[in-house]
Amino acid sequence: YTENLAKLTTSLRAAGLAGVDVALNSLAAEAMERTLGLMRPFGRFIELGKRDYAENRRVALRPLRRNVTYFAVDVDELPRARPAVAARLLASIAGRLASGVLQPLPFALRPAAEAEAAFRTLQASGQIGKLVIAPPEPAPARAAVDWHPGEGIAIILGGMQGFGLAAAHWLAGQGVRRLALISRRGAATPGAAAALASLGAQAQAYACDATDALALATTLAEIRKRGPITGVVQAAAVFENGTAAALDAARNARVLAAKLNVAENLDRLTAQDPVKLFLLFSSATVPVGSPGQAAYVAANAAMEALARRRQGQGRPACAVQWGAIADVGVLAGDAAMEAGLSRRLGTVALPAAVCLAALPAILASGVAVAGVARILWQQAGAALPILAEPIFAAMRVGLEASAEGDGPDLRQRIQGLPEDQALGMIRDAVRAELGRILRVPAASIALDAPLPGLGLDSLGGMELRSGLERRMGSAVALSAVTEDLTAETLARRMLESLRGERPEEAALNARLAAYEPPTPANSAEAIKDAAE
Repeated sequence: YTENLAKLTTSLRAAGLAGVDVALNSLAAEAMERTLGLMRPFGRFIELGKRDYAENRRVALRPLRRNVTYFAVDVDELPRARPAVAARLLASIAGRLASGVLQPLPFALRPAAEAEAAFRTLQASGQIGKLVIAPPEPAPARAAVDWHPGEGIAIILGGMQGFGLAAAHWLAGQGVRRLALISRRGAATPGAAAALASLGAQAQAYACDATDALALATTLAEIRKRGPITGVVQAAAVFENGTAAALDAARNARVLAAKLNVAENLDRLTAQDPVKLFLLFSSATVPVGSPGQAAYVAANAAMEALARRRQGQGRPACAVQWGAIADVGVLAGDAAMEAGLSRRLGTVALPAAVCLAALPAILASGVAVAGVARILWQQAGAALPILAEPIFAAMRVGLEASAEGDGPDLRQRIQGLPEDQALGMIRDAVRAELGRILRVPAASIALDAPLPGLGLDSLGGMELRSGLERRMGSAVALSAVTEDLTAETLARRMLESLRGERPEEAALNARLAAYEPPTPANSAEAIKDAAE
């Protein structure tokens, strides 16, 4: 921009013109000042941009000495301050568009799937007029699935203790009046009588090793004497923690049997029952892995495949990848294990009631596999190499922006550091952003190479500035990509700006960096965030 403005200034002077009568400006910083310098006597400078206002930028008044009029126009303020005027003007524009007096600008319509290609076309100035991104077609509405067991019997494998018992309570709370709780010890389980009494439903305990297909078939036949089986929940699990080298065939078989064999037996032995709910308890470790639990992860992954197979056959099934559960199950009362999971996987344990509250929406959606977990992705990324895979690209955007030394608190990190250390951290941030934008390894970017020569244009410069401001938590003085701009000069300019900022600017930047937009307590986003 500044180069073009400089050429325009030269052209005006060469033609003997004193400047321009009207400038409609949306540029910021130095480019805005260059435009202001183009005004001829009694000219009108109309400012549509907002950046300089937000940054409280100081502007030299010398260009205004020639009776230049400066108009500050914020279109957003007009409907708020003068709604009647805004309505009249919009109606006038709409009428002139309808009559053909005003013609729309030329444009090319691109589908939403090609949004990135459209921006790259815009970046390369490869279009005439505007590029319009069409919103994606909404997915056809899916009818809600009727998953409720109704008046039939819901059986819960592993339902006498832990999360399985919590699931039984949840079913009873959903109005399921008849429950069959199957476990190895059945009514002999410690606390069984109290557990059954607490459900508030017609609950009965059955002792059965569900990995034994014949024994499970006998138990199911006994349950059918009470009524039809319309709901199945597989919540049983066996853990064999250890490195892959330490797990032998026998230990792996025990873990697989408790998950996959039981699920396969239930799938086959209830094929003739009017089952409406077939719920399998999987684990959030399936997509990311879990050090020391290879067999457990594999067993859950296989069980999810069974859920997809059932759906492919037109039969109900849903596998839910649960995250860490705080108040029941293996983590309850084991602070050391919970801390270990948090340290290795970035998990945050949630109460069972919070997790189970998400089930009605998941089951009604008809998905084969869903997840309910809270994971600190930045922490998990340090321990799980799989997060570098393309499937986690959306997660990785946040991870890259929050990597060591590159997070939104980079500005605070460098405060008080020696100049060489602070400059090194800023250099790394600049090169990381350039690498992301130019799609090259950050380490391959020479600090003294002019950025335009690397392929960075004006649109890329705006993207670079936004990315650096996100990392720094404060404004970055980058108004244009000039021929002499390098990663080194930009890093030094950023450091000088930070070291020379006034106390009031430092306080404002700190508030901006810490600001989080309010979220309505009852919004769908808030509910989703609470669940995830």
